[in-house]
Amino acid sequence: MPVYSHSRKNKDGKREGSKYLFDHLKGVKEKALLNFSGHLTIQEAESAKSLLETVCWLHDLGKYTSYFQTYLLEPGKVSNDLKSHSALGAHAAFNYLKHDTTKALLAYYLIKLHHSNLLNFDKVLWPDFYNERKWGIIDTFEKQVQNLNNFDELKQQLSGLDISHLKFNEPKKLFNDYKKELIEADSIEHYFIVNYLFSLLIESDKLDASDTSQYNFTPLPENAVDNRKNFGKSTYPDRELRTFTQNELRNFVRAEVVKNVEREDILVKRIFTLAAPTGIGKTMTALDFALKLRNKIEDQEGYLAQIIYGLPFINIIEQALQEYEITLDEGKILGHYQYADVFGSDEPGKNTVDDEERFYSQKKMSWDTWQGDIVITSFVQLFETLIGNRNKLLKKFHHFADSIIILDEVQTLAIEKLPVIGAALYYLSKFLNTRIIIMTATQPKLFELMNRELLVEIDDKILKPFNLLTRDAEVFACFNRTKVISAIENKMENEEFIDFFDSRWTHGKSCLIVVNKVNRSIEIFDLLSEHLNNSGVELFYLSTNITPAERKQMIEKIKKLLPNKTCILVSTQVVEAGVDLDFDMGIRDLGPIDSIVQVAGRINRENSEERKGSPLYVIDFGDCQRIYGHATESNARKALSKDEINEENYKQLVEEYFDSVSDETQAEFKISKEIFCAMKKLRYAHPNSPGQNKVLTVSDFKIIEDSNQGISVFVELPDDSEGTEARQAYDALLSNEIPRHEFDSKFKRTFHQRIIAVPDYLPNIKQLVKEDSRLSENILWIKPDVSEYYYAETTGFIRTGEKESLIMF
Repeated sequence: MPVYSHSRKNKDGKREGSKYLFDHLKGVKEKALLNFSGHLTIQEAESAKSLLETVCWLHDLGKYTSYFQTYLLEPGKVSNDLKSHSALGAHAAFNYLKHDTTKALLAYYLIKLHHSNLLNFDKVLWPDFYNERKWGIIDTFEKQVQNLNNFDELKQQLSGLDISHLKFNEPKKLFNDYKKELIEADSIEHYFIVNYLFSLLIESDKLDASDTSQYNFTPLPENAVDNRKNFGKSTYPDRELRTFTQNELRNFVRAEVVKNVEREDILVKRIFTLAAPTGIGKTMTALDFALKLRNKIEDQEGYLAQIIYGLPFINIIEQALQEYEITLDEGKILGHYQYADVFGSDEPGKNTVDDEERFYSQKKMSWDTWQGDIVITSFVQLFETLIGNRNKLLKKFHHFADSIIILDEVQTLAIEKLPVIGAALYYLSKFLNTRIIIMTATQPKLFELMNRELLVEIDDKILKPFNLLTRDAEVFACFNRTKVISAIENKMENEEFIDFFDSRWTHGKSCLIVVNKVNRSIEIFDLLSEHLNNSGVELFYLSTNITPAERKQMIEKIKKLLPNKTCILVSTQVVEAGVDLDFDMGIRDLGPIDSIVQVAGRINRENSEERKGSPLYVIDFGDCQRIYGHATESNARKALSKDEINEENYKQLVEEYFDSVSDETQAEFKISKEIFCAMKKLRYAHPNSPGQNKVLTVSDFKIIEDSNQGISVFVELPDDSEGTEARQAYDALLSNEIPRHEFDSKFKRTFHQRIIAVPDYLPNIKQLVKEDSRLSENILWIKPDVSEYYYAETTGFIRTGEKESLIMF
């Protein structure tokens, strides 16, 4: 009788087999082995490859039972225990590989969890519930063995496989083997082996199940940046750097970085750093270097490296995607980032047979598994794949192998997580042949903190970070666009700010004002709006309190007006990185020094001689400690002890600040130490007890802490026809009137760009909840006919009655 791996409904509404099981297993095996890197430096890489092959053939062994085949066609007829299919394959793989205990344990673990998130290794081998359910578990296993069909198909693929391997292994024995082989080893290498093989298995499984074609990387033109309009070859005059124009400095930096590709030893190196001032063109410089490096790798090592570009904020991801698409007209560029998951659970194991086709949407799989030559993604996606346990994210983990990763604006990462992030990047380059470019205007101490806090030493000189711009100090010294002026002697009240503003601002000058809290920014905007009424000044507001769609429109509008109009922008930190605006002066509330320098990068950005030394005043509204903590405030004050700091000294300023703020007596690195320990011990997540255990697991690593996310609100304004259409499409998706892939491709971006995250304690949020004005359980809805009561045209969500909060939005 035919045996199937998946089913679907036919025209009559009845279920029928849609793919033969043997064909599926063969397809998974072929895809996984095709993607297995030939350049790994893990111990016994070939042994890992043979392990992967065994796992691929046996991961769906349980689907050969008559129970699962009945379930495919008549889901309600079979119990969950009998139709479950991972345990049978897990035990068979362990027995088949038991001559090598470590391989056997890994095979058991990978197969057992291939439809789940990764859990603590020991608890998968010996679950807490086993003693209570022992006889039921063994009885189910024996029934499945007795009801296997077509087992001979697999016996022909795995030499020596026979019925003797279908034996149940007592959890206590598995656990004892684990203690002897894995716990005593205490090796971080096991983490990378598990995640790499798991990623290859689950991505191949899902690609094959959805019949999604695997993308074959294509050559990209190494001179794409040189050939871009207004760029050209990066040439510069033969004279002192201090005499260079801004464009000449940009060309100098790009030329200095790119010429490293010609070094004889460049392909030996794995970690690169690039520190350069804001506005110097790091985005295109890094792309130029990566394209030329990729071409050299293809010529000399024989493979095409995927380029993965990680950025912290959605607005600069979209900006980078646009720049890349303008530069490259060949290859496939994929923008992959996500807002809050507003569609409910999409975790594995939650789907029934009836929605299996929707879950395995081909278009979604192509996007969700990074099927492209270049991927531009968020820090959340990238780092929570690198340090994570979620099936949904780990599909992409193996893409790190042999890739070129570009990390931009890394100074935005929380300092207490830098040691474990540094360690993860270091071992990624060491074990999986990954090349990493770390670039920023303000380099944090990733690897120094890794060494100091986690005692991880870079033991191979080829893995030591290589500086792509050796004359970076000279480049920084060329700039005198701005100066930071400290005015933090006394705490400033809102009303006092107007007097301060008047004493520093000259009519006709554009000004950027950045504060730490949304409610403060609205108050300052309202005061300035009244103060500057009828003055001819264009006053703007920007924060996460307005929708991403409006923020984008606002930035474009300001950019067009700035050269000819007097523009004043009141903003929160959303303007600090990647926003290409150029003001005459600025005012920044006290905060981290690297953030202050980022704001300075939006002032005299184009290095106008007439605006040389444009001021950025740092004041103190008293919010710094509550938002960033005592250590940040005290070290920022220390760094700003001088009245004025010129731009040529910013690099030294930031380095000294990071030295201070990362001092052992100042910073708390407990989370990095515990997460790193969890990685070594394969402690991924406590099963069925989130938040109940004090010992941290890999799953506790988050780039953005969940507590600050707020509640999602969809804003539908009266004249926004695109927003209305996207909302209607979302309604249609929920009622199954349109398929998920249609919503994703046509409406998802527009829909998300109308969503804001707002604190749930606000009176207007409580009113929306009271009125049950929502699109779904996870999303509240501001309807167009009542939007004026909830959403202000200039400052966004109306926060009337907001209490003082320590949460920053």
